[in-house]
Order: sequence, then C-alpha cells, then structure tokens
Amino acid sequence: MTRSPALRAGWAGPAFLAVAACGLGLLVDRRVFFACWLAAWWTCASAVLGSQANLWLHDLSGGSWGVPLRPVWQSVVAAMPMLLALMLPLLAAAWTFYPWSQSGWQPDSRHPGFQAAWLSPAFVTVRLIAYAALWQLFALLPTRRKGVSAAGLLIYAVTLSLAAVDLVQSLTPQWHSSGFGLLAIGMSMKLGFALGVAAALCPASRHARAGASPMNLPPQLGRDWGNLLLMYVLMWAYLGFVQFLIIWAENLPPEIAWYVPRLQTGWVWLAVALVVGGFFLPLLLLLFRAFKQHRRALRILALALCALGWLESVWITLPSVRGLGWHAVWMAPLILAAMAFLLWRGAGLVQAAPPACRSPDGTSPCKEDRL
Repeated sequence: MTRSPALRAGWAGPAFLAVAACGLGLLVDRRVFFACWLAAWWTCASAVLGSQANLWLHDLSGGSWGVPLRPVWQSVVAAMPMLLALMLPLLAAAWTFYPWSQSGWQPDSRHPGFQAAWLSPAFVTVRLIAYAALWQLFALLPTRRKGVSAAGLLIYAVTLSLAAVDLVQSLTPQWHSSGFGLLAIGMSMKLGFALGVAAALCPASRHARAGASPMNLPPQLGRDWGNLLLMYVLMWAYLGFVQFLIIWAENLPPEIAWYVPRLQTGWVWLAVALVVGGFFLPLLLLLFRAFKQHRRALRILALALCALGWLESVWITLPSVRGLGWHAVWMAPLILAAMAFLLWRGAGLVQAAPPACRSPDGTSPCKEDRL
C-alpha cells in the first residue's frame, strides 16, 4: 500500500497530539491508562496477528481470492516490530496493574499453588517475552512455504490463546474459560480479514484503481470475500455464544463473575451493539449476492467490523477493571489513535528498507515484492 507525503502530513499533527495525550493520561490516572492501553494494544495485536494468520492460511489453501489481499496483509505484518515495542507498557502492568500483582492477593481456584505460580509477575513477563519473540521470528520467515505457514498457524493458535489468558482473562483471576483462547483467535482472524478487505477496496488502493468497474467487484472475487467474511462472523458468533450458553446454564458464582459487570451494568448496551452490528447485520447483508459484489457496500461493512473489533476489545477488558472513571471515555480512543499511527509509521519504515524476501535460489525478490 502506498502512502503519499500529503497523507502522512495530514495524519502527523493529530497523531502526535494523541501521543501527547497518552502521556497526559498516564499522569492523570495510571489505572485507566493501563486499561485503555491494553484494549488498544489487543485490538492492534489482533489485526497484525490476524493478518499474518490469514496470510499463512492463503499460503496453504491458495486461490485467487487472496492475491489482492496479500500486499495489504504484508503491509500490516510489517508493523510487527512496532507492535512488540508497544507491548512494553504491558510488561510494566504485569507488576503493578493486574489484581494478581497486588500484595496480599490470594488465588481462588481448585489449584491455588499452580495459579499463584502461573500468575506470578516474573513468570507472566517471561511468557510475554517468549510470545513476542516467536511472533517476530515467524514474521521474518519467508512466505509461500507451506511448512513455514503450517508451523506458523500452530504457533499462532497456541501463543495467542495463552496471551489472551495472561493479558485479558486474568483481569478476573477467579474466572476460567477453556473457550476464551478460541474466541480470541476468532476475533483476530475476523479482524485481520476485514482489515484486508477494507484496505483492498480503498479508492486509493492498487486493486481498486485496477478494477473493471468503479461500483462492482468481479463476481467471483466479491462472492469469495463476502462468503469468507460471513464465515468469520459465524465462527466468532458461535464461539462467543457457546461460551455464554455453558456459563449461563451452570449459573455458578465463579463462572458468572466475568459476565456480571458486562451484562448487569451500562456495558450491556455495548454488548447489544456488538451482537446486532457484529452478527445480525452482517448475517443479513452477506446473504445477498448483490451486496457482496458491491464495492462500496462491502468496504463499509468491512470498516464497520474493524471498528467493532476495537469496541469488542474494550468490552472484554475495561469492565474487568474496577474503579474506572470518566477518563476512560477520552483516553481509550486517543490511545488507539496514537497506537495506530505509530504502527502505520513503523510499517512504513520497515517497508522502506531493502526487501529481504528472496526466491529459493536467492537471486531475485519473491513474488510478493514484485506485486
């Protein structure tokens, strides 16, 4: 994806103000700052890792549907070093922000010794560093190799599931869910694919400029993208509903501890928005072939799913933090804007470097560099 100097200049001023506001937020309320930083970082991590996973998935499956999306996903994955740098405040949060990092915290589980050891700040920090190292390592490996892609998907599934438990689920340490990691994978894959479609259909993108029609996509491509979006929406909704149904049927105090602050407070309206906007509306629209082939309509839906991805990250993180004040209202979007700008700039710096991807014989750049 090309980035014009005018576009960079237009984003620079507001983005630097957002970065400065992040520093102000840390001084105003450290607890709210860490909570909003976690929500924004989890959104960005889901987008970057989801793009990488979809790239690997296309390596294994092939198909013309992924060719216009690969340059977009590669541009997003190029922000991996900056994403991992933005993870540093979460390493500090592991020692000061989480309930299990406070002095006097007592594990509340059937295996208190294991929980105390697993959620010790030192062990959590070591695991986060290990996740980051694996993500960066596999992001540097060459694409278009099925062995690398298969191993990458396995590492992605394991590390993202564990990171979801360590960073998000452990905000409510007395609550456990074996499906939370799968739900995090569904969120990430859906967000990565929606981001790829939205960027590929942007009027400034190479694919949109080369399209045969300014309004409609090629029939097969539109159907493929629409059907895959619908598949990700259904997978995400199924995993979320099954988790909720099992916990609702049990109705035990330790099991419902995560849902009570989300469904018996004002956060329930955000849950309604996520269900309606993230499931029922896409389900209705993506059943129509004309909608899937309409360029602008599909782009708007993909952008809406990206926005809902951030709102879902807010919904799974902020209600678990007690004592949040009104500062979260302005701090959450500003931190996301600042983080998105830094990732955008970080990806640009990486892509400005000479391409390291080479063909197997080492004589010419790989196919993705020539696109």
